[in-house]
Amino acid sequence: MSTVLKPSQPEADADQELHVRRYKPLIGAVIENVDLSKPLSESNRQALRQALVDHGVIFFREQTLTPAQHVALARIFGNPIRKNIYLPAVTDFPEIEVIAHSDSTRSGGTDNWHVDVSWQHQPPKATVLHAQEIPEGGGGDTIWSSAAAVYDLLDADLARYFEKLSAVNTFIASPKKGALAELLSGYDIPEGSEENSVEAGLARVRDAAQKYPPIEVPVIKTHPENGRKLVFVNEGHTSHLLGVSKTASQNLLNYLYDLVKTPEVQARFEWRQGDVAIWDNRQVQHYAARDYGSARRRIHRITLEHDGAF
Repeated sequence: MSTVLKPSQPEADADQELHVRRYKPLIGAVIENVDLSKPLSESNRQALRQALVDHGVIFFREQTLTPAQHVALARIFGNPIRKNIYLPAVTDFPEIEVIAHSDSTRSGGTDNWHVDVSWQHQPPKATVLHAQEIPEGGGGDTIWSSAAAVYDLLDADLARYFEKLSAVNTFIASPKKGALAELLSGYDIPEGSEENSVEAGLARVRDAAQKYPPIEVPVIKTHPENGRKLVFVNEGHTSHLLGVSKTASQNLLNYLYDLVKTPEVQARFEWRQGDVAIWDNRQVQHYAARDYGSARRRIHRITLEHDGAF
């Protein structure tokens, strides 16, 4: 399915006749016939914002962007913020974090399905990635799952039951505490420094756990722009459900996590150098595949601030 998004009225020559092509039946779209290095009209900007709300994650193939252009693109969707102070930033552009690693230098293991920073009351609105270096020979795909499509898979009675429940989200919910400590061990600190040790990372985990205590969240939330109900609990940050036994909590959460992993509600994206992906953190969960061994993978990330609407 392809949609031509034309400006609602004639504007400056910055207008580009964007094409929105559905990527998967229930999630994702590829935006074609667009050069993000060139200025976009307000009609184009609104079309992109609407595509993100409609599809959850949108992709642009092989875009050549300077850091300034990356920031300008992100501002179409919200206010850029620094998400992880322990990742290095692009020189002169502190909003752009550099995610760069290979399994030979960072054990990291595998990722897990999560909603970014859902252990805070105001998680980010969206994220804008620009691929700089892709593993030679492939690998390093990112997968997104539609939390709204997951809700639609629920039996009506079960959906009503989940809507009555609350859960606890916490910074240290993930069982992969070692990987979390490594993430906080200081990518921008010189190798060999005491501050770059796993012990230092664990200390940062303890500090962050004190700064960000567990929070109560609804199991089911409603997207503020498209009105769709969605599953908000996630494998990376949810520790348990409230008001049920420990066994029931884990069984119910596992059931929801299994639905998130259902291929029919997912979009798996095979990166090429220069590709851009933007996702709505309010309505999708994501997972980064660590299947590229010692190859290098480097992506520039901009996170968009919570806008108070979710």
